[in-house]
Amino acid sequence: MIRIVYTMTLGHNRDIINKLICSKESKDVSVEVLQTASPQELMEYDIDNTIVIARGIYFLTLSKRFRRARVIELAVTGYDIMRGIVECKNVYQAKKIAIIISETIQVEKSFIEDTLDVQLTVFPVKEYGHVANVFDFVKRLGFDAILGGFTVFRMAKSEGVNSVAITMGYEANHLAFNEAFNVAKAIIEERKKNELFKIILESTDEAVIAYDHQGLIMAYNQAVYGILELPAQTILTGKELSSFLPQFKEAHLSKESYTTNEVITINNRVVVINKRNIIIEQKNQGAVLILQNVDTLQKAEIDVRQKLNKKGLAAKYNFDAIIGSSEVIMKTIRVAQKYAVANSNVLIIGETGTGKELFAQSIHNNSMRCNQPFVAINCAALPEQLLESELFGYVGGAFTGAAKGGKVGLFELAHKGTLFLDEIAEMPLGLQAKLLRVLQEREIRKLGDDKNIPIDVRIISATNEDLSLLVQESKFRQDLLYRIDVLSLILPPLRERKEDIKDIAKTFLADFPRGHKPISLSLEGLLVLMQYEWPGNIRELRNVCERLSVLSENKMLGAQEVKEILPIKEAPLLTLVTPLPDIRNQRQQEKQSKMTQQQLAEMLGISRTTLWRRKREQIRPYDR
Repeated sequence: MIRIVYTMTLGHNRDIINKLICSKESKDVSVEVLQTASPQELMEYDIDNTIVIARGIYFLTLSKRFRRARVIELAVTGYDIMRGIVECKNVYQAKKIAIIISETIQVEKSFIEDTLDVQLTVFPVKEYGHVANVFDFVKRLGFDAILGGFTVFRMAKSEGVNSVAITMGYEANHLAFNEAFNVAKAIIEERKKNELFKIILESTDEAVIAYDHQGLIMAYNQAVYGILELPAQTILTGKELSSFLPQFKEAHLSKESYTTNEVITINNRVVVINKRNIIIEQKNQGAVLILQNVDTLQKAEIDVRQKLNKKGLAAKYNFDAIIGSSEVIMKTIRVAQKYAVANSNVLIIGETGTGKELFAQSIHNNSMRCNQPFVAINCAALPEQLLESELFGYVGGAFTGAAKGGKVGLFELAHKGTLFLDEIAEMPLGLQAKLLRVLQEREIRKLGDDKNIPIDVRIISATNEDLSLLVQESKFRQDLLYRIDVLSLILPPLRERKEDIKDIAKTFLADFPRGHKPISLSLEGLLVLMQYEWPGNIRELRNVCERLSVLSENKMLGAQEVKEILPIKEAPLLTLVTPLPDIRNQRQQEKQSKMTQQQLAEMLGISRTTLWRRKREQIRPYDR
């Protein structure tokens, strides 16, 4: 607990003090009032947990003698001085008044003289031992009265000199108490932060050492003892870091760059070290080192991979990852967002490369199941027997080659979460019947087991085929289609949203920089991309962009470079450098795709006039 000690002398109003104490005191801060106390008495208190409120010369004395103590000045206000002057006039009819006061207090002499019609002379005092000398000097000058603190008032009374003591009003006490309680609150908050900092340091298995700009250790945790092989009682604070880590000499300490995953050897033990500088006001004030044993790090990495990334138990993508602003893709996103808040099964239909899993993960991450597992499997990747064991799991000894302890199936792993069945059209008919029963009964049975396990899983399926046609061909169960096709989401192919190609290509090219500098497309190169039909959709566009970044020698890609990359034979291109008949074909194609000149110009980020001029520049040579 923090203790506030209020030193009260003559001129203090006890009622005001009690009122302020009642309004301020709390369970974390107590207030004690001392009538008079010598500095030596005060210093017997626990300095680290004590705040002293003192006035005038007494405040100066405490501040200078005891530097570690927290002393707050009970500062005399202008109101207090003016009250004292009025009293001098009323009691002694004083016109010429001397004020003996601490040098820390400022007096608005001219204002008070004009207001109260008096003549003032202020005599500042530096410390307690200086008071008597100042008083002896002042009393010989023949003032009508002397205004000062309790010490001055007592001296004047003993020698019969007209004197008034400055009384402390509500304003001065209120300000002093406010400051004292603010300091107390700051101390408590600082201690809470220090305790929190200590807990954070000790809550990690990694060794953490913080040092200042001189290389002296400021803070560390217990894990440091183990990694440096030091006795547990060793005190490191204030010692040079280089005495424990010779690798960190003065030259290394002065580096302002970060250190990431630097491998060093400490006591024949391989350690990974990371350094983060402490930058305050653009100056390097030290750094924090994080040391990890390589063996421990490797074990932790394996454990994390097995627990978090096994079979895709985490959804990485959200709707923000879907690039495009065309009306068709925005409408699709809006529909998917509505599906996300529902709990029904979803069937995503789209051509290869349109981003079916991207939408599936986005739906999961925006659903009520977002904090639960997202498990994905490709139904075409495994034969029927293996696919069944993956989905439902098995008990030990269920079949030859089965793991001794059995295996948890994907339905169990996805419990309370989402199971994504990609390419569900490829699922064998026999397995379709078992999947149908799971969707009806909401329970599974492991291979070789005789018990049913209740499950709560949302199914999101995806296909690039027409399931209705497969039902007619008896390749897909109609009753299963009814179960999975509760909410349908049809993804548009890239050829139906060509206005998005600009943004998508720009993003992909930024993912494959050459020499730390991304390449970009010229307007003509972009037009070539837009005229291609993209049978592979966004996946094909990504591959083309990666190929361009690898093979291209220029940072600005033109139409010719793009044409050399695209499989033109499979989908003939209409470019701006073809003869006039082809330009007309291009215009016919734009008309068929329902894209006006204004829409094309807006998509390319240019005006219609610029687009017209670019086309004319390409057509004109063939008109000659």
